[in-house]
Amino acid sequence: MAAPVEMDAMFSLPFEGNFDELNNSDKLCVVGIFGKGRPGHSSKTSVVNKLLNRNVFPIHFPDDENEEHTNPQESCSKIEAYYDQRQKILYLHLVSVYDTAVLCQIAQHLQDKLSNAESHKKWKDFELRHAKALLYLFTVCHFVMVIHPTSRFDLHLVRLFKALENIRQKVQNSISEQLKDLPIPKEWQSNGRMCTPRLLFVCQQSHLTAGEREDDHEQTKGKPIYQKKPPLKRLLHSLEDQIYRILRKSRVLTNQSAHSLFSVPANQTFVHIETDEALTSDPVSMLITQLNNHTFASKETGKVRTRSYQASRTRAGKATSGSSGSNSHGNRSKAQANKDEETLHEFLWQHANLVLSGKGFDDSIGRSVTSTSFQVPSCQSWFRVSSKLYDFFFNETTDKKVQGHWTTLRSMLDLDMRFSESRCGKVLPLASRTYQDKLPDHYTSAVHLNKLSQAMRVFSQHARGPAYEQLAEQLRDECEKFWHNNRRLCEVVSLTGQHCIHPLHIVPGTKEEISAKTNKDETSRPIMPHSSHCKTTSACNCGRKQGQREDPFDIKAANYDFYQTMESKCCNSLDPYKFPVFQPSEDESLEPKEISAGDLHLAHAALAKTDSSSTDQGRAETQPGPLSIALSLGQSGGSDIFGTHNSHNSSAGGMLDILSVPDIHVTGHPHKEKLQPRRQASTTEYLAGMLHSNSPPGLLPKFPSWSLVCLGNADSYKAAIGLDFPGFFHGSNHLLPWDIPIPSEAKSEQHWPQPSESGGGRRSSKKMDKRSQKDIGDSHVRAYIGDEYECPRGGRFICSGPDKMVKMTSSGNIKETANKLVTMDMPLYFPCACRSVKSHRAQLTRVYVVTPESAVHIRLNPRVQPGPGSNTPVFNTGVGDDGILLPTNGMWVLRLPYVYVGDNGPILPPADPQVPFSAKLLKGLFTIKSASTAGTQKK
Repeated sequence: MAAPVEMDAMFSLPFEGNFDELNNSDKLCVVGIFGKGRPGHSSKTSVVNKLLNRNVFPIHFPDDENEEHTNPQESCSKIEAYYDQRQKILYLHLVSVYDTAVLCQIAQHLQDKLSNAESHKKWKDFELRHAKALLYLFTVCHFVMVIHPTSRFDLHLVRLFKALENIRQKVQNSISEQLKDLPIPKEWQSNGRMCTPRLLFVCQQSHLTAGEREDDHEQTKGKPIYQKKPPLKRLLHSLEDQIYRILRKSRVLTNQSAHSLFSVPANQTFVHIETDEALTSDPVSMLITQLNNHTFASKETGKVRTRSYQASRTRAGKATSGSSGSNSHGNRSKAQANKDEETLHEFLWQHANLVLSGKGFDDSIGRSVTSTSFQVPSCQSWFRVSSKLYDFFFNETTDKKVQGHWTTLRSMLDLDMRFSESRCGKVLPLASRTYQDKLPDHYTSAVHLNKLSQAMRVFSQHARGPAYEQLAEQLRDECEKFWHNNRRLCEVVSLTGQHCIHPLHIVPGTKEEISAKTNKDETSRPIMPHSSHCKTTSACNCGRKQGQREDPFDIKAANYDFYQTMESKCCNSLDPYKFPVFQPSEDESLEPKEISAGDLHLAHAALAKTDSSSTDQGRAETQPGPLSIALSLGQSGGSDIFGTHNSHNSSAGGMLDILSVPDIHVTGHPHKEKLQPRRQASTTEYLAGMLHSNSPPGLLPKFPSWSLVCLGNADSYKAAIGLDFPGFFHGSNHLLPWDIPIPSEAKSEQHWPQPSESGGGRRSSKKMDKRSQKDIGDSHVRAYIGDEYECPRGGRFICSGPDKMVKMTSSGNIKETANKLVTMDMPLYFPCACRSVKSHRAQLTRVYVVTPESAVHIRLNPRVQPGPGSNTPVFNTGVGDDGILLPTNGMWVLRLPYVYVGDNGPILPPADPQVPFSAKLLKGLFTIKSASTAGTQKK
C-alpha cells in the first residue's frame, strides 16, 4: 500500500497516492463519522481518538492560529481519514460546520457586514456542502456513526435524512455512470454503493445525574424485571426505541433496506452512551488518560504496538474494587455497573466483525424481502471508487441534470427560504396594487418615489425571512417597469417652476430628435415642444397692448421671443435701444461657441488664480480653461487693446465697467452720446444665459433680455390722466412727479446771453434782465417716473414706494412724490390687489421715465438682485456703471426681464405672495447729469 495508508497515519480525502501501489488483497471495513461537536476538548474528535485508543485526529480549538489560513468553504466539509491496518478498519471523520472550531473560524472570516439575505446564503452554502459530504459517506461506507453531545435524538436529522434519500435516488444513475469503467462488481456499479450502510448513534454523555446512574438493588425489590435494569441501560433501550419509531414514522426506514439511505440493526445495539465523565468534563484528566494510553515503539522489533484499551479498563476496575471497604456497597454497585457497561470499541466491533468476517448484514424486515448486495472491497478498489465519487460530489460539474439535483437538495434543506418565498410571494401582489392605486396616466419621478415608498411600507409590514431583500428588489423592478412603460411624465420644469404636462417626449430641433430618427428604439417617444398649459397675460415692451403668453421653458422664449411677437402688433414703429449682444466674427471658419454654466465656474476659478498671480508677480498670467486665454482676462480673441493697460486694469474686479457701450440712437432725437469701450467683446464665444455680476468679462448673450423704447415726447404723458394702458387698476396708473434741482452751472449756462443779445443796446439789456429775473426763481425741473408691477392675470399698478401702491385722493390728486423711488430699493415682487380665490404676486416689469426739456439729463442704470443673500448675483444690462443717458423731452419705457436665470438655473420667486422684502431692484436706477459736467449726481 501507499505510504499514508501503511504507516497508520492520518490523511485527507481525496487520496493522492498511486492506486497500483495499494494492497489489493486486504479487505477493509469503512466507518464514517459525523455529528455535532462541543467546545474545545469535548469535541467529537476526542471520542474518535478514544475509540482508536490513540491521538490520531487533531483536536480543533476555536482559537487555533493554524486554522486562520484555511478556506472556510473547504474546512466545513473536510474528510479526515485514518486506516487501522491491524484491525483493517478505515475511519472517515467529517469535519463540518457543526464543529464548534469550524464555526468560530467561519465567523472570523466573515467580518464584513452582511445583510440578512447574504448571511443566510453563506450559511446555506455551508449546509449544502455538508449534506453532499454526508451523502458521500452514505455511499462509500459500511457504517456511519453519528456523534451527539447529549443523549437526546436530534430531530433535525430526520429532515436531513429524507432530503438525502430523495437526492440519492435521483443521482443513482449518474453515480453508476461514474463507476461503470472501474474494475468492481456489477452489483456495486448498478447500486452505486457497496451496501446499505448501518447508522449508529454515539452520545458523548447522558443527561442522568450521578445518583440516577447508581444501581441500588434495595430500591428495585418488588419491581418488574425491566425496571430492575440499571438506569443507564433503561435509558439506552428507551432511546433506541424512540429513534426507531421516529425513523419509521417519518419513512426514513422502510421494510426494504435496499431502498433506504441507511438501516439500523433489529437484534443489535445501535446506540451507545459514553459514561466516562473525566473525558468530557476535565481536560487535565483527559490529557493524563491520553498519555497513559499513548502508543510506544519497541526498539528491538521496530513494530508499532498498542496498549490494550480493555486492559486499561480492567485495571481501572480492579483499582476501584480494591479500595477501602467503608463504602463497600456503593463501590460494589459502581464496579458492577462499569462491568456491565459496553465500551465504545466493543460497541463498534460487534458491527465491524460482520463486515470483516464476510457475513454481511441485511436489516430488511417483512415477508417479501429483496436480497441486497454486500461488498467487502480491497484497499485498491475502494480508493479508486472513493476518488472517483469525491470528484463527482465536490467538484463543479457541467452536467445540467446533476446541477439541477444539487439545486433541489439546496431547496429541500432551506425551509426558511421556502417559507419566506411563499410569504413574500403572497405580499408582493398586494404591494404592487398599492403602488398602482390611484395613479394618473403619466406622472413624475417624485410621484413614483412616493408611491414606491408606500408599496415598500406595505411589503415590509407583512414580508418576513431571508427572501425579503430579493423580493423587495423584485417589487422595485416591477414598479420601475410599470412606470417606464409609457407612463413617465416629462421631468422638465419651466422657468416659472411648472412641470411639463406631456409624456416623456423629444423636443423639436434638438440632438435627440436627430438620434430618434436614426434609432428605432426612440421612435415611440413623441416629438413635441414643452408645455405646462399655464398661460399668463403680459404686456408688450411699451406696455400699450396685452397678450397671452405660454409658460416659458427657455430663457429666449421668456425674455425675447414673446416680446418680438408682440412687437409686430404694437411696437414695430418704435426704434428700440440696442443693448450689447454677441456679434459673431466675419470669419466663417470661427464657429461661435456657447459657454455653459459649468464652463463659467471653471472660468471664474481661472480668473481668481490669475488675479492672485498678478498680485504676487506684478504681471497677469493666463490660465488654461474652457474659455480662451484672451477671454480669461476679459479680451477678445486676437485683440491687443490692453497694450497700454497695466495688470490691475485687467483684473476681474470691474466686470460692469469693461463692456462696450454702443451709441444711443432714437428716431427723432438727435441727442447722442458715445462712451468709449474699455474692453472689446468676444466674437467667438457667447453666454448661454443673462449678464450678471458673476459673468466673465468679455462675454455677451446672443439676445437682449431688456428693452428700452421711447413712446414720444414729454407731452405724450398727461399727468391728470395718467397712463392710458389696459390692465391698470383704477387710480394706480399715474406716474410720480420728480422735481429735479437745477445745478447753478446749469442755470448760468442755460441763461447765458445769445450772440444777438450781446449788443450794448438798452433794449437788449432790459429784455435779458427781465428773462433772467423770471428764470432764476424757477430752480427745479419736473420729471415723471414710475415702477409698474404686473401680475399673471394681467393686473397692473404703479407703486409709490416699497410698500405702497399709487392711489388717487378724492380730489383727483396724488400726494406722493418720486422721492422713495429714487432713494430706496424697490421690491421685485409685490402682492397684487386683483380679486381672486388665490392671491397672486405681481412682478416689477416696467419703469417709466418722462424726461423734461432742460439742461439736466437722466441716466438709467438698472441692477436687479432677484433673491436674498449675498450668493444671488446682480443682473445688469451690460452697459457699464455710467448707465444709459436718456435724451430730454421724451417718454421712455424700460422693460425688465420676465425671468432671471443665473449660472445654476432660474431664480424662482418666493412661493408665498406675502414674502418679506428680499428680491429687489437696487437703488441708483435714476441719476442726473448736467449738460456741462461729466460727473453724475446720485439721488
